[in-house]
Amino acid sequence: MFGKKGKANYDRPTTIIGKEAVVDSGKIESKSSVQVNGKVLADMAIESSLVIGQKGYVEGNINAGFVLVAGKIVGNLEVVHQIHLTKTAIIVGDIMCESIVVDNGAQIDGNFSMKEPLEVEINSEVAELS
Repeated sequence: MFGKKGKANYDRPTTIIGKEAVVDSGKIESKSSVQVNGKVLADMAIESSLVIGQKGYVEGNINAGFVLVAGKIVGNLEVVHQIHLTKTAIIVGDIMCESIVVDNGAQIDGNFSMKEPLEVEINSEVAELS
């Protein structure tokens, strides 16, 4: 998942929701990478990486390993590792992540909070059990 020097490595998507597609369901779940170029009206749980293309639109809560946003999301995001908001990104909702990259021009209307890296959380829990 991480490339050189700890930078995010977005996997090639195995599922692509095309620009003409509209997905309207309760929840989309995937262990592999997903790219949204169309419209998704559902919560998303993506274990790997999620890419929202420039024309992509998601209305729902998102939980993913890595997220790259060039389109619009209306909903809360919980990102295990890193979220990258390009200059065309629009987020209406709260973001919780370990790391964030925000390009000049990206828009966020919501709260933002950083969480500890997953390894630190696991080590803390192990220390408490000792």
